[in-house]
Amino acid sequence: MKDLLHPISLTVALVGLAFLLRDLPARRRDAAWAALTAVYLLSALSFLFSISSMWRAIDDSLGTRNLAVPLAQSCVVALLACQQVVLSYWGSPADRARRMSRKWLGSGLAVISGLFVLFSLLTPAAQRPTDFTLYYAHDNIYATYLTLYISAYTFAELYLALACWRLAGRSPRTAVRIGLRIVSIGAAVTLGYSAVRIGNVIAAALGTSLAGWEDFAWICGDVGTILTLVGWLVPTITAQVQRTVYGIGLRRAHRQLHPLWLAFHRAVPEIVLTPNNSTAGDRPPSQGISFQVYRRVVEIRDGQTAVRPYLDHDVRTASEQRHRAAGLTGDELHAAISADQIRAALTAHTQGTQPTRLTDYADQNMKSSHPIEDLTVLTAVARHYTRRERSAPKDIIR
Repeated sequence: MKDLLHPISLTVALVGLAFLLRDLPARRRDAAWAALTAVYLLSALSFLFSISSMWRAIDDSLGTRNLAVPLAQSCVVALLACQQVVLSYWGSPADRARRMSRKWLGSGLAVISGLFVLFSLLTPAAQRPTDFTLYYAHDNIYATYLTLYISAYTFAELYLALACWRLAGRSPRTAVRIGLRIVSIGAAVTLGYSAVRIGNVIAAALGTSLAGWEDFAWICGDVGTILTLVGWLVPTITAQVQRTVYGIGLRRAHRQLHPLWLAFHRAVPEIVLTPNNSTAGDRPPSQGISFQVYRRVVEIRDGQTAVRPYLDHDVRTASEQRHRAAGLTGDELHAAISADQIRAALTAHTQGTQPTRLTDYADQNMKSSHPIEDLTVLTAVARHYTRRERSAPKDIIR
């Protein structure tokens, strides 16, 4: 059972590690993020060391017997301490979180030191990658070793389950609440593994065995850990998906704005603040898309300002009548009118024809109190401008 479940758990840990490493450079000063990354790395190592083939490879390369036991379990103790560090920073002020983190990491280091000391006193002559605990359960030194390990494991998992559930209730973010509750459930499931291991110690003292419960122990341990790893990932994946969707939206907006921006650039080249590698086409740059889109919005607005003296009241009136007759209302109506106004104003600007009666852009009636809303307004205007250009490029309202 162990060799069936551990590769699955290892894969989950490595996938989670890949997601976290993607954001680590930008969060290198985020202690909670670093601790969470360590959780996935240590989790992957613990499962890797415990797989029978790796277990044997470690023994053969180092000339030892069953060294994978303290290596894997030390990784587990370390990752449990790191999970508490994450919780400390997520749920407490920075100063208190630092103090709590030092205590958790110090306690983890003390347990790991104790495990290696006790293991060094054990003389496991037989290599037992699949049933080590059952084989050595009657050894008093190993019983002490297992008691130390499982006591630390049980306390940390129980504390994690309760703390995550409480913290989830205080979090304003849905993804964090869901993730923490999954972590809490996963930690609770791992207590089944703890129960069997505690039972191993008691059974050995009573001269019996819990061999029939080994599969249950590994199922609880691996399934609980997988749930925990998935739970920690929920906020991260949610944030990355949101950023990806946002980036795709910005690139789409960059392309949508290009025809309108290009029309202004041809008529009023001075709107371009500095040389721009996107002037020749509508493909956005590979980096800095947020800045490039913001810049494009600013330059279009500058272009609108430049041709404002050529806005004809009659053009606006005729456009409004036509689009209302076509069934447009609200912001779509204002965007369509603004597109017609821009087209006519650019032509009048090129010809130097001043209107007899001035007006203003219809898109002023559209809400645009901050850059995101302004982008929404201009993409709507650009969409109508492009649509009109494609359907009747020579039909300019006069």
